Amino acid sequence: MTSLPDDLITRSADEATRRIALSLLDEARAACARLDDPEDEEALHDFRVAVRRLRSLARAHRHHLGEVLDKKRRKRLRDLQRMTGLARDTEVQLEWILGWLDAFDEAERVGIDALTADLSAHMDGAVDGVVPRVKKRFHKLEARVREPIARTEVSLIEVEPETYGAVLGGLARGHVADLADLVSAIGEDLDADATQEAIHDARIAGKRLRYLLEPVRGKVPGAKGTVKRLKALQDVLGDLHDMHVLEGRLEKRLKKAEEAHRPGLEALKAKARAHGAELFATFRARHAGLALADLVDRVETLARRLDGARQTETERKYLLRALPERVKEHAVKELWQGYLPGEKVRERLRRVTRGGETHYLRTIKAGKGLQRVEVEEETTAKVFDVMWPLTEGCRVMKRRYSVPDGALTWVVDEFLDRELVLAEVELPSTEVVPAIPDWMAPVLVREVTGEDEYVNLNLAR
Repeated sequence: MTSLPDDLITRSADEATRRIALSLLDEARAACARLDDPEDEEALHDFRVAVRRLRSLARAHRHHLGEVLDKKRRKRLRDLQRMTGLARDTEVQLEWILGWLDAFDEAERVGIDALTADLSAHMDGAVDGVVPRVKKRFHKLEARVREPIARTEVSLIEVEPETYGAVLGGLARGHVADLADLVSAIGEDLDADATQEAIHDARIAGKRLRYLLEPVRGKVPGAKGTVKRLKALQDVLGDLHDMHVLEGRLEKRLKKAEEAHRPGLEALKAKARAHGAELFATFRARHAGLALADLVDRVETLARRLDGARQTETERKYLLRALPERVKEHAVKELWQGYLPGEKVRERLRRVTRGGETHYLRTIKAGKGLQRVEVEEETTAKVFDVMWPLTEGCRVMKRRYSVPDGALTWVVDEFLDRELVLAEVELPSTEVVPAIPDWMAPVLVREVTGEDEYVNLNLAR
């Protein structure tokens, strides 16, 4: 199986989606090889899930996978699902019925046993008839897409601005909004066609969001719990759909059933209806209303964490004993920055003046040392003037010089409210150790990366 790297969200979106596609192709191929084994009861299910996940990935990431898994090939993946759908649906109905057998008396078992025998024969025939065609079509499709999908190169975040994490965060927001709308549309009348349609649509939407987030489960805080919640929602909606389909099948069978079979079929139909009512109550209690709002909030929190993958900065900081003369030849700007009160999160407010232009910025940073997450947006003078008084007692004023040096740019801060000069350089990765420029070496005291004393927030006063 193609393994997914731990730093998946910081890889380019193109590389990450291709890696995931290859992993799903591997899963589908492994399950396809098991379809001929009559003792392997999970082979068909595993194959369908891998194909469905691959199709969902291709659909969500059309921008990155569209050249290989285009509309025509996504349709072929859909056809593979549909070819195996009847057998799988019959298998699911059999599982429900067999699990309930102890609840029925001897007279009722006559009709139920006849039904299970028919379903078993129908399922076996469906599987035997479809497996050779499914395998042939899948292998043909795989042969055409595997090599083109595998053509990808590792891209560093600084080269590829569109990371998988950033793309995934945006997709997650869109998917959870759709899911919330569909779950909210599920009415109170379980028998109503509109309610059943909403249940079906919400189940599909929940499944798509779950598949979207599964590749980062265990790689991003909160992803595992969110996927678990989505799986629980998908399961209860899926079971509700199963009960509706089973009731419909029993209704049709009752219309032409032998008299001896009717008690069992009626009892089975009542059991399906009662279980559907229990499931509906569970759905209402655990997944609607405030529970739905909590799920949306979880996905939004996760999306913000994924967004941060796009804005991770890697930098080193150095203490200087004086301002190097050479830096005065380069671009300079004056910064006023203050920090708003807060415990876990501290927002930075900044006014930047360069030449005759002034800009106002709001920034949130997290982490310490070499790698931190930074999210920044521009604001207005009016907002700045309102918020600036809140930063009293936690401010710094400095003059900043930007000095190009080969492929890097050094930033030198001369503090205006104390005797302090610091130099910083942003780097392509944590492994890079920059050479100290000749113009800085004479005034260098030491590197202070990660020292709390020289973090801007701690310098503010």
